[in-house]
Parts: sequence; C-alpha cells; structure tokens
Amino acid sequence: MEKNKIVSSVSDLLSGYQWEIYISSVQTLKVVSGNLSMESLTKSKETGVGIRIKKGEKTGFFYISNPTEEKINKAVQKAIQSIEISEDDPYIQFSSPTDNPVNPEIYDKYFAENLSDAEKSQIALEFEEKIRSKDSRITNIRNCSFIEKISEYTLINSNGVEISEKSTAYTIMAAAIATGEKDSQIAWGFDSSRFLSDLNVDKTAEEMVHNAVSLLGAKPIPSQVIPALFPPYAFTQILEAFFPVFSGESLITGKTYLKDKLQEKIAPDFLTLIDSGLLSRKVGSRKFDDEGTPTQSTEIIKNGVFQTFLHSIYTANKTSSTPTGNGFRNSFKDTPSVQPSNFYLSNGSQPVKPEGKYFKVIEMMGLHTANPVTGDFSVGATGLLIQDGYEYPVSGITISGNFFELLGNIVQIGNDLKFYGRFGSPSVFVSRINIGGD
Repeated sequence: MEKNKIVSSVSDLLSGYQWEIYISSVQTLKVVSGNLSMESLTKSKETGVGIRIKKGEKTGFFYISNPTEEKINKAVQKAIQSIEISEDDPYIQFSSPTDNPVNPEIYDKYFAENLSDAEKSQIALEFEEKIRSKDSRITNIRNCSFIEKISEYTLINSNGVEISEKSTAYTIMAAAIATGEKDSQIAWGFDSSRFLSDLNVDKTAEEMVHNAVSLLGAKPIPSQVIPALFPPYAFTQILEAFFPVFSGESLITGKTYLKDKLQEKIAPDFLTLIDSGLLSRKVGSRKFDDEGTPTQSTEIIKNGVFQTFLHSIYTANKTSSTPTGNGFRNSFKDTPSVQPSNFYLSNGSQPVKPEGKYFKVIEMMGLHTANPVTGDFSVGATGLLIQDGYEYPVSGITISGNFFELLGNIVQIGNDLKFYGRFGSPSVFVSRINIGGD
C-alpha cells in the first residue's frame, strides 16, 4: 500500500486526534558459506505500520504488517480502543517540524542497486577463504555469513512532520575453530558498515584467527589482581553492557548509579564518551531518530566529567531535559525508546603501551548478567597473560569488578577506535582487574 494512501486513510479516520504514522520496510539478504561453497541464500522483506494516537493526556498504539486499506482501518480502531484503557501521561508528545543541517551518508546506492545477489554472495565465500588462509591450524569455520539490510522508514504526524530516510547495512560474521595438539579453541569475529566497501574482510579474518590460535593450550591461572588490556572489541562489549546507565529511562526509574552525578568527575581527564548520529557511513547514523528529532553529537562524559543522559522526547519531558535524538524503535511493532546511535569512547592521542605483567582480554562471556544499576560484573573470560615478553594463553577464569571503578582505573586509551555495530572503542588499559582462577 502506497505511503500517500496510508496517510490519507489514517488522517481521515483520526480527525480530532493527534496522530503519528511510522512506516517501515526492511529487505534482508543473508548468505551462508561452508566448505568454500554457498550453503544457503535467503531473502526476506518485512513491511509494517505503527500508529500512535493521542487525545488529551491519553495515548494509544497499534501496528500492522503488510498494510492494506482494510488493515489500516482496523489498526486505527484498535489504537482508539487502546486509548480508552490507557492511563493519563502528559509527557508523551509528538515532534514538531525541524531541520538537521547535517546529512550523514547512510545509503550505499551503488552496491544496493547494481550488484546481483550472486555477486553479493561472493563476499561470504571470500570471507571464509580469508579465514582459512591465515593459519593451517584453522580446522573449521561456523556460521560464516554475509548479511545485507536495505531499510526505509517514513514518519508523518499531525504536527506537520514528514521525513523519510533510506539506509543500507552490511555485516560479515563467523566463528573460527583452531585445533592444536591437545585442544581446540574458538573465536568469533564480525564487522559491519553502512557501505559495502568499508567492510574489512581481511582484517576481520586476521583478528579472529589470531585470537583462536593464540588461545591454543590455554589453562587457568591463579586468582589475582592485575592490570588489564581491553582491545577495541572487548571494551566495546563493556560499553554495550552498561549503556543503560546513561539512558534517560534509567534516570526516570532511578535504576542508575549516575542519577545524582551530573557535572561530577567519574573518569580520568583524558576520557570522553560520545553518542553521535552524525558520523557518515556508520551503522547508527541517521539524520533523524524515529520520533523526528534531529540526531546530534552528544558528549556524555567530557574530560572525565559526566555531562548528560541520553533522551527521547518522553524522557526529556519527564526530567525537564532536552531530547538528544535517541528515540529509536526496534521495528514498527514498537514505540520509541532510548537507544544509542553511535556510542563510543573517543580516541586517545597515541597507541596503548602496556608495561610489566598484565592480562589481555580476548573474549568475555555472560556480560548480559552485569548489573547496570550498581555497575557490578563477573564474567567468564579468555585471554593472554603477558609477562617478561611471553604470552601465556588463559581460559577457565572469571574477571570481575565494577564499571564505574573500571572507568576510574583507566590509565591509557589508544588511538585505534573501531566500531562494532553501534558501539565503538579504542584499546583501553586499566591499572587493575580482579581475576578469579585456580
């Protein structure tokens, strides 16, 4: 069903209401490679409409997939019915028309429109071949995949907002299994970008193969407190796990350690944490969020001082703050919530240069169990113990600590910033981490 017909149908039915229509279309191509041949190629397309309506201080919502005129009419009726049972909430508002002077590159027109599926499928095969060629000890590769997503959304509301954006996202991912004399080890790797030409197939393969091979012969080490090096992927995992502490939703519920810490120093002077939707060619970049608020670059921590939470329109209204362009939806089936655009630790001025004995983190397991309220975490880990110029592979341990103490213990930040999806970090060296081992 065409956009204009959807808008016309909804606006006629909702005379006397405030309304918002979110139309989304996502086309996905997934190619899986195995034994240097294509195992599968699947294509799908999901289209849907989410309708929010407001009357007084009550709000209703309903969504439909594969919209038709009949479905739209029923969706409007359901949204109106949901208003009748909703509670008053004066903080829910729809955006007003505004502009954003920055227009980041987010659509790879050439590769989306000019390459055939067969040509795109070669990327999965190339990725698998690169992994296998790096080291003879790589004996198996799992889930070697290439994924293309072509997304388009339109947001229109009764205040006069009408915006549309089209974007692409490309991802490669796999798990490499290395086999030694006495054991085998597995390492995961992935890369993603808005533009296909930005995918670094060779470097991603090299990184994951190095991680898998370097862990061969790994064993536990004694429990100890030790300095630690977090490469970009490892510290990105930390940032992703603790993103909620910086969300306006956590502020509203009181479930964040930072609720009374605005303008307080919580990290070293050389640390700056940013969320930006304005970075060209990055996966989280957009001109507007899913509420119609212009995206922006927000310094959350600046020179070690906590500056602000990230906000949607709702959380900003409820906390007397300003929206930061972070009101995003998981799909047309959801209403907006506070989510990151590109959330990252800013680069340092030079490479990290650890000294003495330290632990290099390769992978952490179970970060979803971390407590974003208190900042506490205890997770399984693999890595390398670096001592006297030698690397000793380590597995079967836990690393534990507190996120806010970890920030305070950072002594070096590298200049090798890398994004993994919407999160990014350079290498980070901390003065101490707790290791639980033998």
